[in-house]
Amino acid sequence: MGGPRIDTEMMILGAPPAGLELIPDTVDITGDFNGDAIIDTGYGVFYAKKGRESSGEEDGRSDMEYQYIVRFRQADITAMPVVTGRHIRLINEGDLNNDGKDEISIFEQSMQACTYTVSTWSFDGVKWNRISNSWTIPTACEYISDEELQKRIVLEDGTVYYYETDITDSDFPLVRKELHIARR
Repeated sequence: MGGPRIDTEMMILGAPPAGLELIPDTVDITGDFNGDAIIDTGYGVFYAKKGRESSGEEDGRSDMEYQYIVRFRQADITAMPVVTGRHIRLINEGDLNNDGKDEISIFEQSMQACTYTVSTWSFDGVKWNRISNSWTIPTACEYISDEELQKRIVLEDGTVYYYETDITDSDFPLVRKELHIARR
């Protein structure tokens, strides 16, 4: 009855999972994404699997890609474009572009490497638009908590910054850089 089924299982892990493959295929996010002052709920869900899995034979290579989509409980908020990765994580960044709406960063775990590719998105009332260039976070195949991901993008005195890992330094410090975003 009444519309598409929404998968509401969500990631509620209090501690790192035993393996990255155990991070659920569905994550949720809340915020005011359409600017109506009512909290909206979005779900990142597994959408499709394309390619072939490694059979362990021949060269053992796989060209498998997992696709995810972020869709919303509110009918007036359209789904975000499909993203590809081993899994995704969603972070509400607050209003970064001064449009009166919360923005979402999507952290896509690479299929081939221990990195996240990060992009930030804003809803314009009709569709989602990427408002930042993509950048990467090397993870060394270690779990990064939601709290740590939340700290990677900050708004200070009207300027948006992101924290990138300096892989040229053996201590791998985080370096603050300006994140250029499209503003309304």
